[in-house]
Amino acid sequence: MDATVFQRRSLMMMAAIAVGAGVSVFALNEWFNGTVLPLLGVSQPFGNAIGSVLLVIAAYVGISLVSLAVFRDPSFGQRVRLAELASHREQESAVAGEVARELREVPAYSQVMRKQLDSVVEQTEKAAFDISERLQTIDSVVGRLNAFVAARSDEQAEMAHDSETRIARNQQIIGQMQGYIDSRIREALADQERVAQVVAEARSLESLTKLIKDIAAQTNLLALNAAIEAARAGEAGRGFAVVADEVRKLSAETEKAVLSINQGILGVASTIETQLQQKLSTTDLETERAALGQFAEQLAELGRSYEDILHTQSSAMETVRASSEELGAMFMDALASVQFQDVTRQQIEHTGDALRRLDEHLGILATRLEHGDQPGATYTPMALHLDEIYARYVMEQQRATHHDAVGRPGAAVAAGDAGARIELF
Repeated sequence: MDATVFQRRSLMMMAAIAVGAGVSVFALNEWFNGTVLPLLGVSQPFGNAIGSVLLVIAAYVGISLVSLAVFRDPSFGQRVRLAELASHREQESAVAGEVARELREVPAYSQVMRKQLDSVVEQTEKAAFDISERLQTIDSVVGRLNAFVAARSDEQAEMAHDSETRIARNQQIIGQMQGYIDSRIREALADQERVAQVVAEARSLESLTKLIKDIAAQTNLLALNAAIEAARAGEAGRGFAVVADEVRKLSAETEKAVLSINQGILGVASTIETQLQQKLSTTDLETERAALGQFAEQLAELGRSYEDILHTQSSAMETVRASSEELGAMFMDALASVQFQDVTRQQIEHTGDALRRLDEHLGILATRLEHGDQPGATYTPMALHLDEIYARYVMEQQRATHHDAVGRPGAAVAAGDAGARIELF
């Protein structure tokens, strides 16, 4: 029963008593003053006092009877309410004791959680150490690869320089060979012209032999005429006849010699023309020129192919070198990323400290539940605990998470943000 109900009931009973007293005095006043007081032999004031006492006693008895009849309690239900309150207080004390006992068991639960977090820290540290060892092994392999690539790059550069020198020399040789081919063709054409000229000049000697042959024929005719004239002269011309006969014989021999020379000249010209015709023929010259040109083109193509191979190898080595450097950079990034374990460890350690702080706070609350009137059972509000925990953060991520958890994403503790902390791991 609350105070309002009790006050309402009291006012109602007081009003009932006042009405009852007023009605009793009004109705019994004449009978009481005229009959009862003379019968008792007391004065009117004393009788009024006695009447007032009797009215109060009657009102109290009436109220008690009404309270018993209505509330089954002579004190307007207060005794029942007090019993209910006592029972409720006992229940609250039992519940408080039970809650306090459960609160005292929370540190054991928190200890289990802290041990689990410590195990997580140990496992992550071991895993991070193993990852670091393997990354260091990979780093040594990458280092050897970089050294190998650097050495091969130097060798490749030297080979490229030598190859370029050889290619340039080959190009020069090919140029010289092309010049030789052109010179050889020109010389062959010149030889062909000279041979043709020799043959023509040899054939031109035939006219000279013909001229000599004609002279021999004229000489023979002249000798014959001389012999005829010597015969006519008789004995005086006999000596001249002998000379004429010898001249005729010499003319015949000359004609024979001329014929032999003519046949020799024609044979020499025919031999020269026959023997050198195949060698100096235009078809053979073109064939030789085409063969030498094809050889030169093959050499040039071979040089270009070798140069392409050299460029391809250089490009491949450059790609391998760039990939090796990129792999080294990626390895360094991966090695730096292993430091996540330090961040995790600090966050878990802060969480463990917060759990220990919560254990202490719950112990104080349990003591306050069990012994609320104990002077030492005071505690620090959780809001202050949260501010102290926030002040110990060393990472911005922790502060952001804290603000998100407490529902203040834009708020920041001034003391905690006054000086920026440097995260070192």
